[in-house]
Amino acid sequence: MAIDNGIELPDGFSSASEYAAEVKRVYSPYAFLAQMHIVDFLVRPHWESLDVEWRDYFMSDEFDISKLIPLATHGQTDAACPSSLREFVGKMFSLQFPRQRIGDQGTSEERELVLKYFVDGMSEKKREEVVDLAALVGHVARDTGSGLVVDVGAGQGYLSRVVAYGRADAPRVLAVDFAEGRKRGAEVHQRRTVKRLQGKRATAEGYQGPRDIESRLVHRVLRVDLESAGELATAAQEEAGGGRWMLCGLHACGDLSSSVLKAFAESDAVAVVVVPCCYNHITEGQGAGFPMSSELHGVQFGINALKTACQATVRWESREQDTMAGFQRNYFRALLHYLMVTMGQLPIDAPFPAVGGVTGTELKAAEEHVGTVGGDDRAFAVYAYAALERLGMEWRPTVAQCVEARQKTSNGYRQMAVVWTLRSLIGPLIEGMLVVDRALYLRKHCGPAGGVRAFALFDAVTSPRNVVLVAWRGGRGGSSGLKA
Repeated sequence: MAIDNGIELPDGFSSASEYAAEVKRVYSPYAFLAQMHIVDFLVRPHWESLDVEWRDYFMSDEFDISKLIPLATHGQTDAACPSSLREFVGKMFSLQFPRQRIGDQGTSEERELVLKYFVDGMSEKKREEVVDLAALVGHVARDTGSGLVVDVGAGQGYLSRVVAYGRADAPRVLAVDFAEGRKRGAEVHQRRTVKRLQGKRATAEGYQGPRDIESRLVHRVLRVDLESAGELATAAQEEAGGGRWMLCGLHACGDLSSSVLKAFAESDAVAVVVVPCCYNHITEGQGAGFPMSSELHGVQFGINALKTACQATVRWESREQDTMAGFQRNYFRALLHYLMVTMGQLPIDAPFPAVGGVTGTELKAAEEHVGTVGGDDRAFAVYAYAALERLGMEWRPTVAQCVEARQKTSNGYRQMAVVWTLRSLIGPLIEGMLVVDRALYLRKHCGPAGGVRAFALFDAVTSPRNVVLVAWRGGRGGSSGLKA
């Protein structure tokens, strides 16, 4: 792993700009894969766009679909794999943005504190994220002298409460969210937490939080987007009262991450700490969420490619059953589209109806219409009936038509799984470009005494969107205060 002034990079690169240029170059000839839509796979010649040598290998009797999982997780190929495919897989892995976490930011004491007093409503995943990010935000706040932390997209306030109440020298927190209902929910959790921290048990166990605990955390409803970054800065400045302040966000969705970074760049905030997510909600173009830097100017992904960046192949091996079920869901959705198009229920160029996740209850209700047909034929017929019911369509294919469609496209299941895997291998390259684009943008707005870091903060299997961006404009200690 190489590091360019705090931006972690794959081995072999001396600068983030060099990495961005190489990823752009490598991505370009494979962009068609990332830009495919899986729903129309069976009515479009997507499979034929692959190299014929690759197609022959994947459709050979010797290749088993289960081999896709170690290929996606570790880049593992077998002896029969064509050299061009092996080179593709190796290149995809060599250019992935480093995803190995650098180590816990939170101490064992901080972790214990969260488990004792702050776990209301938190999943195990959320607890781990909050502990590490709160510790990191605290490091940066102390190093830069920030008396106020503005938590953007605060939701139920999980991160806000730990940052505000976790230490005696904790900064004050302004928790911002666009939804009034979330603000009210967060305030309910806040009152419960304050009562708990002021109770006899916490005192007896040695809890030492800020003295003015009831005024440390303020919630505010504010819609934050690329056009309202200035409003966010104004609200923060008013709350800071002339003091130093910084921004943070845990899994700030899509353009919200870009908006937070823009607010930092265009204000007097002294630092920002953001973990982005939901790349598929990023807008593209001039003045949009991507690109933000000049180095990625001219790159355009499209919605399908941005969705590909959200894939988590690192999970495939440990969750093999879920991975195989995912292959089947993709196939069934594409097979339903095939039926609708070939039977004249949907023009081939029409927008895809959004089915979403069909629930177990919906599948059970559909079973009575299917009869005694068994195996995969039955599973698809049940899915088709449930999905069409969810779409509110009156038309229903017969069970015989469902069976015939599945049999006509029997190779489609394997072919779709292959293409889905190859697309997913490209996802980390897209994520790498998004991360470096934002890091290079921040670097231009930090000043000579500031700096930028971009690195994996969380465990990638537990939290696939685990990369954090940190920027600061000088600190009392002359660094970011981060653990290496």
